[in-house]
Amino acid sequence: MSTSTASIPTTAPSAPRFPVGALLLLSLAVFVTVTAESLPAGLLPEMVEGLQTDPLEVGLLISVWALTVIVTSIPLARLTARFDRRLVAAGALAGFALANAATALAPTYEVAVATRIAGGVAHGLFWAIVIVYATSLLAPSHLGRGLALVTAGGTVATLAGLPAGALIAQLLSWRWSFGVLAAVALALAAVIALRLPRRTPEAALPRAERPAGADASLRPIVLFAAAALVFALGQFATFTYVRPLLEVSARAPEAQVPLLLFGYGAAGLVGVVVAGPLADRWPRGSLVVVLASLAVAFGILSFAADTPLMYVALAAWGFTIGAYFPLQQSMLMRIATDRTRTLASAGVVVTFNVGIAAGPWLGDLVGGADSPTGATALSGGAVVIALVLVIAALAAGSRYAA
Repeated sequence: MSTSTASIPTTAPSAPRFPVGALLLLSLAVFVTVTAESLPAGLLPEMVEGLQTDPLEVGLLISVWALTVIVTSIPLARLTARFDRRLVAAGALAGFALANAATALAPTYEVAVATRIAGGVAHGLFWAIVIVYATSLLAPSHLGRGLALVTAGGTVATLAGLPAGALIAQLLSWRWSFGVLAAVALALAAVIALRLPRRTPEAALPRAERPAGADASLRPIVLFAAAALVFALGQFATFTYVRPLLEVSARAPEAQVPLLLFGYGAAGLVGVVVAGPLADRWPRGSLVVVLASLAVAFGILSFAADTPLMYVALAAWGFTIGAYFPLQQSMLMRIATDRTRTLASAGVVVTFNVGIAAGPWLGDLVGGADSPTGATALSGGAVVIALVLVIAALAAGSRYAA
């Protein structure tokens, strides 16, 4: 695999050492932020009672967060583009910690909404910078493994973060769940600011010395962002209704459903682990194969959900979901230049959240809980579109990465 000098992070360390300690800190920060993003879903009964509201309004706390991320991520990424990326990440985490502490103390639902908006602002900025900062710590030969380690925090959050938050709420209070996240995030912000390496982007060239025309990496970046939107739409069109898919379409016994969901999550974690070496050795081919495999898995779930092939499809679905994000992010960071890297990361965050917001609604339109195979068929089509967009992005970015 070759990578042109245009795509290598200008602040990458010269030594090939793999910075496992720094990456684990960033992965833990990802774990904390992703857990908080959907935590109200795991604390639904306790928050309904504590805030004297109804389930719909508690659910809207997740929607408000996602909408805030969509609106603020790119402007904040551009505003902070010339600052030390370490301090931007630490500052975003500190703001995230204060917002979650405020949620823990919120006396009314209206105050909780305001604190979730503040948390979404911090979350969007953190996600816009964390991949860029992690990339700057890595030698090009370690990029796939490094980004897989960082993004693994999000997968672990799905497996362990929400259950842990729910357990704390049951033993103590839902407020303690947010409080613990706030304390951990604040500690991480301090460690990142004080112990991790400084990474300041290169100074902008004088206008007279800038290359004529738009940066050539913008076209593949836009295609990757569009693929992320369609991919997220497909994922959440079906995952929102995964229980009726298993219980109604696949006719799985109710007692077997938690085990199937655990297997799905475990396969996702395996996907994250495997994605690192794949992204470093065969980044382009691996990304294409993962998307093609996911399309096949959704096809099986659409037309043969009540056969033993369902178990294979469910495992393949989990594996590919875990592998996709680190594979795409490592490819995106190889293709983007120093001028476009922050915009690329923020853009994918925004489009992915748009897909998250639209996916459940579209899944419901084509069947939802009553006919989940309609949602899986929609998801399969969405993944095929994402595959076409990724192939186009890889072709457009071939001058930067092989």
